[in-house]
Amino acid sequence: ASPITPRQEEILDRTLELVREGGLANLTMKKVAERVGFTEPALYRYYPTKQALVLGLLNRLEEMLLPRLRAEAADMSLPPVERLERMVSHHAGLIIDTDGLPFLLLAEASAAGDEVVIRRMSRMATGLLESLETVLGELPAAPGAPPPRKLVLPLLGFAAGLALQRRLVPEKSLAKEEALALIPLLVRRIT
Repeated sequence: ASPITPRQEEILDRTLELVREGGLANLTMKKVAERVGFTEPALYRYYPTKQALVLGLLNRLEEMLLPRLRAEAADMSLPPVERLERMVSHHAGLIIDTDGLPFLLLAEASAAGDEVVIRRMSRMATGLLESLETVLGELPAAPGAPPPRKLVLPLLGFAAGLALQRRLVPEKSLAKEEALALIPLLVRRIT
């Protein structure tokens, strides 16, 4: 993909705000254009379709998630458990900072049957899961312990739970510091 322009960055920033406020179902090119201060035709020069705009948003989320996650996984100066804690903390922090947006996008894209968006999200999820599974695979396996691919699920489930809390019962959501403080306990229990 070619680098995006500062104007496209601004459009994605405003799109992120709109989707956080009302979800994909309420996102329109007209609303994005108004938020950015464009006419609709001007917006179409940067993103020719709503799907292109959503894919741009997913690219942004992937850039926020995967490079740091992969760097943490590759940091052999730390033991695997500490790397897992950092990886899960980064993922959870992103979920909190975006009010559960990745899970909202997945749910809405799945309900709408948007195969292009679903495949794009699948690619991002695969990168996340493979990174976690790789580090989990470095740990010594206890007799009878499940394989790393199964241990990934509770780690991913924590982030999903945070997203559900933030989207459905925000008044009961954990503060970011509270959620992040649980991660060492979660990782150490699982591993």
